[in-house]
Amino acid sequence: MEGRESLESVGYGMAIWRHRYWLFFVIVAVGLALSWGQVGRKAHRVLNDQQLIVLETEAACRPSRAPCAALARDRALVLGPTDSGLALRRTGLAGSQIISAEVVLLTAGDVVLGRRELAGTMDTWRVGDIPPNATVLRVYIQGNHDATLAEFPLSGGD
Repeated sequence: MEGRESLESVGYGMAIWRHRYWLFFVIVAVGLALSWGQVGRKAHRVLNDQQLIVLETEAACRPSRAPCAALARDRALVLGPTDSGLALRRTGLAGSQIISAEVVLLTAGDVVLGRRELAGTMDTWRVGDIPPNATVLRVYIQGNHDATLAEFPLSGGD
């Protein structure tokens, strides 16, 4: 009889372990679901709280002929001609704080002609050639703590 009781107790013990494993996986799954919900809410809050700094462009701006600047309180972008198209220089924006930088080319009716990720060295980015029907070059720089936006007018392919 004792052997029979021990077999029953072993079976009962195994059932307890199965329930414990099941309970462990349920707790882990609930924890993962709740943590992903928190991450989504925090990311949404961070993106909404980010400041957009709009730079003011110089009045007589013709970047294909001479460099012109877009300025704000602590930063500036200068767009000017080079041998290989246009180049953009920045100051007041730490390279380590920049997540991405892109140029959007627009027509007179705000139709997007194209987008380009800016590539270059240190403080200078190459913009390249501009299509003849582009009238505005919009620069958007995404930083860790804020975003910077500048629009440079182009006239007839400038």
